[in-house]
Amino acid sequence: MMLVFYLISLPLTMGMVILTLRYFAGPAVPIYVLLTVGYTWFCSFSIIILVPADIWTTMVGHSSKAISLFWSLTYWSTFLLTWVVVPTLQGYEDAGDFTMAERLKTSVHANLVFYLCVGSLGLVGVILFIIFRRNWFVFFSID
Repeated sequence: MMLVFYLISLPLTMGMVILTLRYFAGPAVPIYVLLTVGYTWFCSFSIIILVPADIWTTMVGHSSKAISLFWSLTYWSTFLLTWVVVPTLQGYEDAGDFTMAERLKTSVHANLVFYLCVGSLGLVGVILFIIFRRNWFVFFSID
């Protein structure tokens, strides 16, 4: 039953991604950007396929290692694409440098600065949370 679901839903999802890319992508978009965006969208849309499959295997009582593998693959692919690959490609495409190496260096530098700023703010928040561990609602009180 689930095999039929996969055989129908996965090609439909891939077709939907390809048609959307063909419709919205400009003619000058590099192939590596199309492939990255396509894989990113496919990973995101595959979650919609994995949820019913996971629920079905749970209801039937099977412990499917394939579902677990697909969840791990989808999760880590999406994680790496979201936090590393796509921001690096965005910075690379936005960089005004003349060589590939310089564009990549500019992109990595901009992303490191961003993540260091966000990480520093998060660290300050964690420190404040630890300091005011029981009275952290004091920041939100209205007098």
